[in-house]
Amino acid sequence: MANRREFLTKASLLAVGSLAGVMPGYAAPTDIPTDITIKDVKGLVFQDGYDRGVYVRIEASDGTVGWGESSANGIRAVQTIINDLLKPQVLGKSPFDTEQLWEQMFWKNVDLGSGGILTYAVAGVDCALWDLKAKFLGAPVHQLIGGKFRDRVPAYAGFGIGGGKMSVDDAIKQAVKLGEKGFRTVKIRAQIREYNINPKDDPSLNYYTAIRKELPDSVNLFLDPNEGYTGYRAIEIGKRLEGMGMTIYESPCPNENLEDLATVVDALTIPVMAGEKCYTRWMVQDLIVKGKPDMVNTDFIKSGGITEGLKICHIAGLHHKPVVPHNTKPMQGSAATMQILASIPNCGPLVEYIEADKYKTICSIFDEGIEFKNGEMLLPKGNGLGLVINEKRAKALFKY
Repeated sequence: MANRREFLTKASLLAVGSLAGVMPGYAAPTDIPTDITIKDVKGLVFQDGYDRGVYVRIEASDGTVGWGESSANGIRAVQTIINDLLKPQVLGKSPFDTEQLWEQMFWKNVDLGSGGILTYAVAGVDCALWDLKAKFLGAPVHQLIGGKFRDRVPAYAGFGIGGGKMSVDDAIKQAVKLGEKGFRTVKIRAQIREYNINPKDDPSLNYYTAIRKELPDSVNLFLDPNEGYTGYRAIEIGKRLEGMGMTIYESPCPNENLEDLATVVDALTIPVMAGEKCYTRWMVQDLIVKGKPDMVNTDFIKSGGITEGLKICHIAGLHHKPVVPHNTKPMQGSAATMQILASIPNCGPLVEYIEADKYKTICSIFDEGIEFKNGEMLLPKGNGLGLVINEKRAKALFKY
């Protein structure tokens, strides 16, 4: 008679064997090569006003190529970190060791700061590694990180009013245009903190009221003050917006003052969303415990890429918090975001979508882009991150 340990061992082997037979997209250990190494890493940039991007191209010793994207804030600084600091740390290593490489890139450079410019750079390399290894295995990334819960996510679009510099009429036209394009949720970026905090001439209520009157009831409208309020002011504005049927209150208070954010969450019935500037699992943990937002809007190409993004999602899930990704890059960054959204259960009641027409030059290197249909962003269908970059056009643009 078999003992308990023998029974469990045999049962586990049978389960693994049966899964391997019906799930060919998942790699068995014998499918992972031990002789493939990282041959080259290139941090590449292009900038023409708003049309800009930081891309990472990684080539393996067998010729397989993976592409990732970093946040373009501090574009040249991000490129320098990729090429001068991260590249030497991953050359010659296995592209399949994403967890080990992430830890090495982060901890050996953490003196630069544990969030921001470093995690932007790490994200680009990490996403390129996931793209590369999934392509090698002939699978989309979401199959390697948990499978597929969904293949589309409702998308929202936003626009900035420059703290009141855009006219009310132009703001109305912009919001109505987005609704006509199929977006069922639209965001006003007040951009208050870029000019002041708790401004005396606060434009938010006037703009929100005017736009809400012109939008059909089928289109939700919400406000992002861009961390422009202290707690008491955020509550004052929030209570007014509650009465207008607002659906989400994004980033009302500075991320540096999570206690203020918590007072806003406690005072309002509107769901409060925050986390765009939380770049690691530890920052998100602090955000949730101290700031108590209802939703977390981390940005995966600012927050260390797919490897760290998964940890952030799981921490949010531990606290029963949905993740609504901040996402302002229309191609490779969106593709990486959609791979995570596809596979993680507490992701994706919404995702931010940036229209490709603002990045025409960057988007021109792709054979096809992210698909937006019926108000939803669709999961790319290809292997890796899912999109195909035309090497000839990319080489001409980035000059590598």
